[in-house]
Amino acid sequence: MRSYAVYLLNFAFFDFATSIISFFSCQKVIFSGFSLIYIFHGPCKYFSPWFCYFCHCFECHTLAHSQWILLASFIYRHQVLVGGSPSVKDMLKNSVAFYSMSACFLLIYLCDRSDSDELLRVMARLHPEYHYDDDRIWHSLTLSGNLSMFSPITFLSILYMTFPCVPIYCAILYYRYNTLTILSDPAINLSPVSKKSHQKLVRALTVQAGIPIFWLVASGIYTMAQFGLIGGPIPENITFRLMDCIPMVSPVVTIFFIQPYRDGLLKIPTQSAPVGDTADKKSYIMTQL
Repeated sequence: MRSYAVYLLNFAFFDFATSIISFFSCQKVIFSGFSLIYIFHGPCKYFSPWFCYFCHCFECHTLAHSQWILLASFIYRHQVLVGGSPSVKDMLKNSVAFYSMSACFLLIYLCDRSDSDELLRVMARLHPEYHYDDDRIWHSLTLSGNLSMFSPITFLSILYMTFPCVPIYCAILYYRYNTLTILSDPAINLSPVSKKSHQKLVRALTVQAGIPIFWLVASGIYTMAQFGLIGGPIPENITFRLMDCIPMVSPVVTIFFIQPYRDGLLKIPTQSAPVGDTADKKSYIMTQL
């Protein structure tokens, strides 16, 4: 667990960062031809459109990194069974290598913000029924985005956010299958306790492997709406709200399936409880779990 905790720390930090930054941005996608326009309803609107755009880019890069770390977790579990456990130093190197891709994406994507006034004109022209340019209805809209999805930087950013989720998911299923095959082999040289520990972690990762479903569905809705196959307020609002489910579900899975973290959580209410109530409260919590 000492080396694997490096990946767990990645999950915890980036899930927390995603939640905070999503609260600040709370963006709504306005599908306007080939322009990518976002209206921000979160507290970032009280700062500036640039800060809102930064929050949007930062959220995209944290979500992308979480995908890579999930894949790395499955590779790690397989590697432990076939070639020994990597050291903490190796895990840190792997984390930095995976994060470097998302960090480069963030730095590049930040350089492609378009003028807000120009985006407003495009939005008002393509959606005249909503009167986005009427301050009496919408007051002061805070929006940002990219004028054309086919500009080199924007197009590469879209590819990075949407294309890898399919091969990553296929690789996750591949490593899960191989890991379970090794664990089910009667000739494997593992103690019953170690085998049970591996199986618990694989169950946790298997549940986590279902989490990218939110990403796949959101990417599908985003792509269809961008090309005009679907439209309306539901696709505009639901795209990033589905992605927000990822940092909400992932910590729950970790706490539920990994015993040291579950035991640590169970100690919190008992530490502040009166001595007579400690056993009863712990028994009740264990029953609920």
